[in-house]
Amino acid sequence: MIDASMGEIMVTLEKINWILKHGDSILEPSKRPGPANMLMKYKNAQVWYEPLGVVGAVVSWNYPFHNLMGPIIAGVFSGNGVVIKCSERVRWSSEFFMSVVKGALKICEIDEDLVQLVCCWGKDADAVSGNPRLDHLTFIGSRPVAKKVVKKASDILIPVVVELGGKDAVIVCDDYMKQKGVDSIASTLLRGTFQSSGQNCIGIERVIVCGDRNNYELLLTKLKEKIDMFHLGSDIDQGEEIDMGAMIMGGAKFDELEGWVSNIEEQGKGRVLCGGKRYVHPNYPQGHYFQPTLIADLDPNSAIAQNEVFGPILSVFHAADDEQGLEIANNSEFGLGGAIFTTNRKKGFEMTRRFRTGNVAINDFATFYVCQLPFGGIKGSGYGKFGGEEGLRGLCNEKSVCFDKSQFISTSIPGVIDYPIKSGKKAWTFVSSMNKAAYDYSLFERVKGIYNLAKNAN
Repeated sequence: MIDASMGEIMVTLEKINWILKHGDSILEPSKRPGPANMLMKYKNAQVWYEPLGVVGAVVSWNYPFHNLMGPIIAGVFSGNGVVIKCSERVRWSSEFFMSVVKGALKICEIDEDLVQLVCCWGKDADAVSGNPRLDHLTFIGSRPVAKKVVKKASDILIPVVVELGGKDAVIVCDDYMKQKGVDSIASTLLRGTFQSSGQNCIGIERVIVCGDRNNYELLLTKLKEKIDMFHLGSDIDQGEEIDMGAMIMGGAKFDELEGWVSNIEEQGKGRVLCGGKRYVHPNYPQGHYFQPTLIADLDPNSAIAQNEVFGPILSVFHAADDEQGLEIANNSEFGLGGAIFTTNRKKGFEMTRRFRTGNVAINDFATFYVCQLPFGGIKGSGYGKFGGEEGLRGLCNEKSVCFDKSQFISTSIPGVIDYPIKSGKKAWTFVSSMNKAAYDYSLFERVKGIYNLAKNAN
């Protein structure tokens, strides 16, 4: 319940509150500078934001409430109808959440059919991603499925925002460890890794400790001490005793996780300090429980270091310095989120610029999402953004509108270039003089251009 309250309810309430507070002003016509050409300064330039029509979202199962609510909140506020395709793994809860949405629309005297929920097997999902009635599509999920979705959406030529997995790294600089110690950073790392049993696209997957090896070992000791005290189970009947619950996926997923961990030990590519195996809970033997796992001295090129784990595994690396720390962090096909911990803000900004990822938190983790910034990744983590101003406007037709500042000054076609052209030579002199008058670096040439314009206007 704690994880759901933070990862589902809090972020959804923040999105609603933020859009209610800022949404209207974001979707107001945006005034633009207009032409730099002084001869066209009589023009106003604006961008209007109009609804696209019907927007779709194919969303993942890991946050069934928030992943459903987020596209609906933004889509409806921007004036669109919304179709959500949920995962078949969370159909029951998604149906319930959608009934809440429809109830809210009904209270507001809005047609509840404005939002629709579709649930189907993956083999039938083309009916959503390739539906010609959609004007925009957001996809949240895995890379293999994304390729199918984007390919189908290309048949109907609609824009697609693709948010895929991550391999988020936390770089802990030596100055931070020396000044702050291990306790505060350990708490952040544990929350960022094990919330929702690690089923979080911007969860912490890699921790890179730079500098003093002693601080690295102290952090490992603290992390293991805390992880060893974790209780697995269900807070439905065990309440306050539980630190981590079951996962949505077991079976083949657990085979994969256990295989990666065992390969590390067999090949000497890291130290498994605790966990690494599935857990058969005495009260819930059918539950998908996996032991919270801590791995140290991991080879940056090992399978578990390069693939998205999406489970309760914390991998810790040691780097000689910040430079090597960045090198390890950027050694990934993914680029969704990440964090840098340092007491030197200037250094933090410099490292952030070189961090090849779509979102970075400095001295925190994943707060860029709560701050309603545009959210999305680079490289193998997708493209496009949702959330924030850019996300809200991305669900609109950004219509470029140009109009006269005054009714007394407007564009007219000079006689010299009016069809049919009477003198090509004179017309050429006129348009070349116009370009000189507007853009030449020399003030003399610009004045000369204005003179020639007047001279050749008729």
